[in-house]
Amino acid sequence: MKRSLPVLCLLLALPLCAVSVKAQSTSAGKTAPSIKGVWSIVEMDIGAGDKKETTMPKAFMMYIMDKHYSSIRDLSQREGSTSSGGAYGTTRSFMADAGTYEYDGSTLVVHHMVSMMGGGGTSMTFKVQMEGNDTLILMPQYDKMVMPAKSAAPAAKGPGMGAAPAAKGPMTGSGMAVRYKFKRLE
Repeated sequence: MKRSLPVLCLLLALPLCAVSVKAQSTSAGKTAPSIKGVWSIVEMDIGAGDKKETTMPKAFMMYIMDKHYSSIRDLSQREGSTSSGGAYGTTRSFMADAGTYEYDGSTLVVHHMVSMMGGGGTSMTFKVQMEGNDTLILMPQYDKMVMPAKSAAPAAKGPGMGAAPAAKGPMTGSGMAVRYKFKRLE
């Protein structure tokens, strides 16, 4: 009888342990897809409402590592345009920035260390959506943009560049980028 009581307790405890382990694995769920990797632009939405248009930028790549990120964008006009300037008769305009980032699963905040906006003290916030593991969608939150108190950087050119946050919420003017869609390269 003395031995049957511990055995009985053990038999009752085993199913409870199994239920507990199963609950922990389901509550944790599947791990969210990682944003780390090499990303290339697929499309970009500019503007809002009737003025919203989806376009394919010439080139835009992001590299997201463990703690740092880097991005580069080609803002020059498409092939066949009649822009002038530069050594070969075309204007090559690009933007690049790099720094650290914070990601909580739904929001990405990039902290520029080097950028066309003057670097230190600037940050940009994006709402993040993943479609599977290989599609990253970033939606700029212009109302959360942080610029240094005295920015000596000239106004940038191109969709979503050189904008100041609106006093009453997100900016979605006709020339503002409101959504970037990237595909994973690596």
